[in-house]
Amino acid sequence: MIDVNSIDWNAAWKKPEGDEGKKLGFISCGRRWSDANRCRRFNEAMKEDNWAGSRARIAAMDIHTDSRILDIGAGPGTLSIPLAAIASHVTAVEPSEQMRECLCENIEIGKLSNVNVVPKKWEDVDIKKDLTSPYDIVVASYSLGFPDLKEGLLKMAAASSKYVYIFWFADMMSPWQKNYDDIWEKLYGLPRPAGKKPNIIFNLLHQMGIYAHVEISKEESIHRFASFEEAVADQKEGLHLTTLEQEKVLMEYLQTKLKIEDGRFVLREMTHRAKIWWNVNE
Repeated sequence: MIDVNSIDWNAAWKKPEGDEGKKLGFISCGRRWSDANRCRRFNEAMKEDNWAGSRARIAAMDIHTDSRILDIGAGPGTLSIPLAAIASHVTAVEPSEQMRECLCENIEIGKLSNVNVVPKKWEDVDIKKDLTSPYDIVVASYSLGFPDLKEGLLKMAAASSKYVYIFWFADMMSPWQKNYDDIWEKLYGLPRPAGKKPNIIFNLLHQMGIYAHVEISKEESIHRFASFEEAVADQKEGLHLTTLEQEKVLMEYLQTKLKIEDGRFVLREMTHRAKIWWNVNE
């Protein structure tokens, strides 16, 4: 039996330098969000029904009208924009230029004066120079793209005067792996990695002496595309496919999975999500 306490969970999180091109079904956060069209589609998806998909996460945090919030990896304002309507201040850290364009547009549209944007990767942020910390709440929602997880978590805790919240996939498995289980071997010539990965985030926090709370929920993710071709291009990029044979397999599969709703091609998926949080004072 493996002693989980003997595992270096931070090392388990890290990806070897240059390994992105070798990992099946994976592209980095930086590469994923450097595409302007992808960012625009994501922005529109998040804004549907007045940010309805974000409000469940917001309701799951201890937020008050006088709360000061730090949103790491804010994207187009998935949390920051609706948060700004109920909190006193939001600082949004977002490294992607394309995402920041959407974020700043959404701030302008909402006429929000209580949001400021920090255009940096979290690992490059200087808490004293770039932020007005501490914040009542520090949150990272599906945005743990920084290479050294331990360093990133310590910085999150240092910027908070009360709570740190992390929203992540409950079983640590890439949604791409789960969504394309049926054709994984056809795509890559290898079976999909079997079994669920350990929850590296929770185990690392425990190893750091942080005894976090965990709450699991089941959510539906909805991806909408203007055309079948747009869906194929988006999923091809996300799966990091490189050959015409792989693209053909993907196209045949998407023909069975995509549904047409209100004139758009829709891909739905169910995933288990985790809310991990702790009070830095406890």
